[in-house]
Amino acid sequence: MPNGSEKDFLRGTDWLKMAPTSFQDAVLARGNFTTLPAGKVLYDVGDPPGPMMCVVSGHAAVSTATGEGIPRLSHILRPGDWFGVAAILVREPRRVRVVAQVSLQMFILPLREIDAVINDSSNRNDAWRCFARLILMNQDVAVGVARDLMVRDSKVRCFAVLLRLGGYRSGRGMLEEQPEVDLAQEELARLANLSRNAVGTVLHELERANVIEIAYKRLKIIKPAVLIERVKAYERDHS
Repeated sequence: MPNGSEKDFLRGTDWLKMAPTSFQDAVLARGNFTTLPAGKVLYDVGDPPGPMMCVVSGHAAVSTATGEGIPRLSHILRPGDWFGVAAILVREPRRVRVVAQVSLQMFILPLREIDAVINDSSNRNDAWRCFARLILMNQDVAVGVARDLMVRDSKVRCFAVLLRLGGYRSGRGMLEEQPEVDLAQEELARLANLSRNAVGTVLHELERANVIEIAYKRLKIIKPAVLIERVKAYERDHS
C-alpha cells in the first residue's frame, strides 16, 4: 500500500500540481504504484497504446528508432516526469522505446482508468485540458532538444545536453542535487553532435574541475550550477 508521501510527491509534480484537486484525486485513486527492475522495457516503438506513467524514483531511457530501426538514446526521464499520454489520446502505436536504466518506482495509470477519468462528468472538461497540457509540456522538451542542438559552441552544446539529461533544461520544479546520467560517451557524442574524442576532452576537463564524476557508462553531475552558468552566459551573449 503506497504511503501518503508518495501521493504527495505526485501532487507536487510539475504536471499534476497545475490540475484541479478533483482531477488530482481522480488520477491518484485510479492508478497504482509498482517497482520495475533495471533493464525492464516499459514499452517499445510500435507497441499498442497502454498506460501512462510517472517516475517516482530512478530514471529511464527514452530511445527513438533510426531509419534502420535501431534504438538510439534521446532523453532520460527522471523523478516527477509523466509520459505515455500522447499515444493514449489518439489511440496510435507508441512512438518511442522506454527502458528502466536502474530499478524504478513508478506510478501507473491504466488506459481504462484514463478513459474513466475523462468520461467522469464531474471533471470531463478539466480532464481533457489537463491531459492536453501534459502533451504540450512534453513537446517543450522536444523543442528544447532542437534548441540546444543549434548552439554553435561545441562545449556549451555538450553542457546543455548534460543538463537536459540531468533534468535541468526544461524548467522542472523537481531537481536532483547531483543527478546521475547513465550513458556511454558515444551516446553523449551523438546527442551533442560531436565526435567521441571531443566529448571525452570536455568530460575530462569537467572531471578535473570537480564538476562531474565519471564512471563506466555513467556520470554524476556534482555541480549543476557551474554548467548552468556557462550555458546562461552563452545564451546572454548570443541572444
